[in-house]
Amino acid sequence: MNKKFTKVQIIVIALILILPFIFPDPYYLQLFSMILMFSIYAISWNILAYSGQVSLGHAAFLGIGAYSSVLLVKNLGLPVLATIFIGPLFAALIGLGLGLLVLRLREWFLSMVTFGFSVIVQAIVVDDRMRFLTDGWNGLFAKPFVSSLFPYHQLLNYYIIAIITIVVYISSSLIFNSRLGYALRAIEENEALAKISGINATYYKVIAFTISTYLAGLSGAIYVHGITLFVSPEIFNIQNSFWPLIFTLAGGIKTTEGPILGAFLIWLAWTELSRIASYYALIGVGILLVIIIVFAPKGLYSLIFKIISNIRGKQT
Repeated sequence: MNKKFTKVQIIVIALILILPFIFPDPYYLQLFSMILMFSIYAISWNILAYSGQVSLGHAAFLGIGAYSSVLLVKNLGLPVLATIFIGPLFAALIGLGLGLLVLRLREWFLSMVTFGFSVIVQAIVVDDRMRFLTDGWNGLFAKPFVSSLFPYHQLLNYYIIAIITIVVYISSSLIFNSRLGYALRAIEENEALAKISGINATYYKVIAFTISTYLAGLSGAIYVHGITLFVSPEIFNIQNSFWPLIFTLAGGIKTTEGPILGAFLIWLAWTELSRIASYYALIGVGILLVIIIVFAPKGLYSLIFKIISNIRGKQT
């Protein structure tokens, strides 16, 4: 099992690193940078799902990480490559506080609270009393990772995002196979039994939620400094809360590679179909999701492994 896992890790990391050599066009570098950012975002949501928790307002933490990083650069003059890791700490601290308040309650309550929280955060950002800080609906411009005057800046930008994605991916794999991962899966399977066996369910769920919100904030910081170079209150929109759920369900929930696979497939389909017409993207991705849910309810990653296992079985 460990050997198979290591082989899969090597394949995933190798693919991320060689993509620019296969698709060197700036359009694809930007597209794959976006996909990697979404991979981190989906991984953040998936860590929360390990314990059976569901967030419908993860865009709140995506946006908090983005705004925090931009404001740290703008007001304190800190370097971008520092603020993308410092800014998400604000998302994690808020996530910790929110988790302590609601994670003692039933699973569905977290979905409702996170959804409501994302609406509240957006309302605060656009409030006239916060314009001095956020500039309301006008938004804020962000400094890039690499100046456009620098040779091969798009390639360097991609590899900065790629390295962060690889670190997050490996970290999520370690979490999955750690004591925390085992505890979260035990809680998801039977929380009452987990408590009887000595697992502090609330403690582990709060840790998972805090890690999840930090990574969501990290993806937000990458989004504004590595892709859009701009952040506005639209980042808190409900659509951005559903993307990580869609990516994870498509690729394979509670698997370490599923969120990355789902982000690549769904966002690639969405982007290419959007070039024709936006409604084609909605219809196409909708049909794709239905097909995946019907024929691969555990996600594409599990389906791929099942096919490989069947082929190996026939060969032996």
